[in-house]
Parts: sequence; C-alpha cells; structure tokens
Amino acid sequence: MSKNNKTEKKTVSLRAVILMAVLIVAIVAGSMLTGNTTYTNFRNAFMGNGPEVKDPTIKIGVYEPLSGAYKQYGKDEAAGIELAHDLYPTVLGKEVELIYADNRSNMYDAETALQELMTQSPSVILGSYGEVLSLVASDFLVASSTPGITITSVNPLIAVNNDYYFTASFSESRQGGALAEYAVTGLNKESFATVMAFRDDAASAIILRFKAGLESVTNRQDMVVSENLINGEADDFTDTIEKLKKSGASCVLLALQPSIAQNFMLQCLEMNYTPQFLGTRDWDNEDFEKFMASNPELSVSYPSVQAADATSTYGKFMDAYHEKYGEDAEDPSGAMAAAFDSYLLALRAIEDAYNNVVNTDLDALSLEVGTDAKGRALIQTYETARETGIPGGTHIKDALKQVNGFEGATGVLSYGGKTEVTKNVTIIHFFKGEKLAPYVVD
Repeated sequence: MSKNNKTEKKTVSLRAVILMAVLIVAIVAGSMLTGNTTYTNFRNAFMGNGPEVKDPTIKIGVYEPLSGAYKQYGKDEAAGIELAHDLYPTVLGKEVELIYADNRSNMYDAETALQELMTQSPSVILGSYGEVLSLVASDFLVASSTPGITITSVNPLIAVNNDYYFTASFSESRQGGALAEYAVTGLNKESFATVMAFRDDAASAIILRFKAGLESVTNRQDMVVSENLINGEADDFTDTIEKLKKSGASCVLLALQPSIAQNFMLQCLEMNYTPQFLGTRDWDNEDFEKFMASNPELSVSYPSVQAADATSTYGKFMDAYHEKYGEDAEDPSGAMAAAFDSYLLALRAIEDAYNNVVNTDLDALSLEVGTDAKGRALIQTYETARETGIPGGTHIKDALKQVNGFEGATGVLSYGGKTEVTKNVTIIHFFKGEKLAPYVVD
C-alpha cells in the first residue's frame, strides 16, 4: 500500500472520530436544553438497530426462604411462581426473568438478600412467606419505589401505610369476620371461646375481628364466654382445657400455629372435650389435612386461600400443575395457587402500567405538575418508561391498586385503590375425618 493511501485512510478515520464526537456533544447539549433527549435516543439511533432497541427483559424478584426453617413453605410459593412463569414467560413482548433472593428464614439474612436483590432493579418483588420476613421488606420497597406482593402473609402491618406492599391473601381481620359469620349462620353455634398465644399480634387481630363479627351478626355482646392466653412453647395445656370445659363453650377459635393447634386438640381428645374447633388460614395445608384424616373424632373448620368454585384460571393452574408434576401428584397447596395468582397479578399490573404511560399526555402532565424538581422527576419516569419499554415502579404500583375483578386460581381478586386484596373467603370443614363441601362468605 502506498504512503499516500495510508495517509488518506488515517485522515478519513480521524474525520469520522471528529464527526462522532461532534454528534455526541450536540446530543448532550440538546438534552440539557430540552430535557427530552437522552443517551438511549443516541444509542438507538447510532449504535443499535434504530428506535425500537429496548431493554431485553423484565425482572421479577422471588424473595422467599429457600433454606432454613421455612424452606418448605418458601419453596412451595416459589414453585407456584415458577409454574405461572412456565405458562406466561413474557410480558410487553419481553422475556420475564425470575431473580431469586433467599432470605434463609432469618430476618438478618433477609436484609442482605434484599440489598442484593435491589441492585438488579426488579420491576416487582413476590414474597415472602413468613410475617416477619415480609415486614423486613417493607422499607426496602418504599425506598426503591418497587411494588411487592406478599403471597400468604396476612399481618395487617405489612400493607398498612405502605403504598408499595400488596397482599394476595385475605387479612387476619377478614378471616376473623368470615369465621364469625360461618360459626353463627353455618354451624348455628351460640357460645364461643378463644385461645391465642402470648404476644401474637396476628392472632389478636383475628380474635378482635371475630368478636366484632359475632356482635354484628347476632346483635349480642355476650357470645364469647371464655378468652384464653397460652404459652405456645408449653407442652401441657390442661389448665386451659379445664377452663374451656367449665365455660360451656360449644365452639372454640384456636388462633394458633398449626403444630401448636394440633397438640392442643390432641390433649382435648385425651380429656374428652370435643367442641367445634375453628382455625386460621395457616392450617390450610396438606399436613393438616392428614392430621384431620387421622383424628376423625375432631370437628374442625378453617379458612382456605382456595376458591370454593373453580375459576377458569384455576383450571389452567391445575392442568399446568399435573403436566409438570404428573397426574398422580397430590393436589397443590393453597399457597402455591396464591403464588400463581401473584405472578399473574404482577404481569397484569405491568401491562396496565405501560398502557397508562403510553396514553398519558406529557404536555398536559407537565402543566399539571409544574417545573420544580419533583415535577421534572415525574415526567422523567414517563420518558424513561417509554424509551425502555418498561414502566417504573410507581406506575406499576398505581396500576396494581386499580385491579378489580381479577379472576385468579384462588378466586376473584380486587384492590379497589388499596393494597389489601379483597375476595370471598372459603371455609373448609372436616367432620369424622372427611372434608365436606366448602362454605363461602362473601
């Protein structure tokens, strides 16, 4: 090659570099002046495949105890999320990537897991099993403006005063009221007692709503004849059971964890005391059903996250479940179905949020919010969402609040502008070891 040719090529390359530098400066300057042009525009126009280049995936966090004491429950919820992801792996034309954060069933490890999860910028976080583990996530969600859906945790403190944390199962207060209506109108009971462990805020909320529900249904304030506190770590409940027998209560609400409740009821059998027992949604699992089948002398009712009447989504859930685990697999838990619904709710909110972003008149919004820093930041979230094809956390949160009449595997779910879900409560009843037809409280 001649010296002149080499010199010419060097000159052309230098001109190209200079031209590119000028373009970058012009774009940055334009961005500073208008606030509407960003690096993404430049990348799409000059370094990608045109204005259609967008971020390739939408991330959904799975925040669960995948190890430690609660791993069985955490893996059950994760399995429901994964089953839904198998059926619906995309949203807005993008692949959905599940990113996992194992909180190890420990509140201290939960903070580390959440910190690492947030660095990956998930659009929504699903989980966790366990009231305390869910409560740990509350501040993280608010700080990062990331919506979360706790699947089976129902402590009212999780969602109260938190715009970003949603429930997928009914709250303690809701199940307490449903149990009261069922006990009076479904079981025709007239005298009640309650039992809870010391320092259990969730149980306290259930019992308070249960008592209020009894008064609402009967217009009487004397329906509860005995209220009892126990040490949940104790082995002997003889004194409490003797007190219950003397009270004459024909129906006893045990607002206790499943293992404690089973021990308590077995001691009741030994002492020939067999009233109608009411329990909580925490009893709704396969192990408890086996316990009931093995103790036909007990008559027990408790709320379930499952819908009494199968929805079309429930049919899809069951078909997918048996296809993955086999036709002979035992029925899935209510927690798995609720996790399935939570994933679908997240996709619905993401789609609705993006439609809202695209259809928003930014000029009108600019006039509405003004030109201060907060207003400019709000406009920027819309511009970023349009450029990336992914709505921001605040957009998704607002869309999720507006979900109503959503048909899931566990029933019809609605938020009605709030973060606490509302849906019918299904009451499961066991009599002589058999699971009878469910009772539904609207």
